Amino acid sequence: MAVLKAFADVLQELRTKKKTGALYILVAEASENLVRFYFKEGEICSLSYGPIKDRECLDILDCYTLGKAVYFDGMKAPMESANLPKTDVIIAMVKRKGTQIQTD
Repeated sequence: MAVLKAFADVLQELRTKKKTGALYILVAEASENLVRFYFKEGEICSLSYGPIKDRECLDILDCYTLGKAVYFDGMKAPMESANLPKTDVIIAMVKRKGTQIQTD
């Protein structure tokens, strides 16, 4: 059964547990693409939404309604970003927006 959680809390939990893996999030606007957050030892190392990557993806996140999220433990990022803000900054940005997602 899916549970509604604050998106920032989900990101913080993955960071605190120093997880390596991928968090895939559906976009409610019927897009075929998923928002993908990749973690390496608790730090966000890559971010994408279709062809949009990293910092640009952060800029457009508030334009969409996020839905169900699934975490894949151990999945590695296809490529690590050199231009993402630190994980704390990303979590603070998400927290200010108050976005919620569905998790299992």
